[in-house]
Amino acid sequence: MSPARFCRIILAAVVGLACAPASAEEVRLPERKAGLWELSTTMDEGLGPKDQTMKLCIDADMERNTVTASAEEHAKQCSKYDVTRQDESTVVDMSCQFASRHVASRTEMSGDFQTAFVVKIQSTTSGEQNQQSVTVKRTITQTGKYLGGDCGDLVGGEAMGPDGNRVLVQ
Repeated sequence: MSPARFCRIILAAVVGLACAPASAEEVRLPERKAGLWELSTTMDEGLGPKDQTMKLCIDADMERNTVTASAEEHAKQCSKYDVTRQDESTVVDMSCQFASRHVASRTEMSGDFQTAFVVKIQSTTSGEQNQQSVTVKRTITQTGKYLGGDCGDLVGGEAMGPDGNRVLVQ
């Protein structure tokens, strides 16, 4: 898998899950502080872990847009989307249908999301590929460390890997 594709998968999974709000009566998920973040991600789909470190520029508009888009997507695609507080963590249990793929996952988020956070996702994706039933179990762990309010030449929603390649995540 190319580093850019890996980056997009990780960011889509973590951004999409970590920023979607529950309804106003329920637990609201944490929002990351605007500024430059260093994200260290490990993803394992059963073939051994793959690590990626990148910098991501987050601005307030990005967070609001992500929250809105994620809430709408989950409302349309998920038969289950439960957000709860357990001890010091926010937990999301969901079951969703995206095109021909079913995704069931549990996400645990901890930290203050102002200086640091940890997101752990356990998911199972099942569907058809080349007329065969395929199931992928995926574990993603991401740590985020706030580096400061200045994103340098990165714009909101833009991530940069250690090789200098940039990817827009919004």
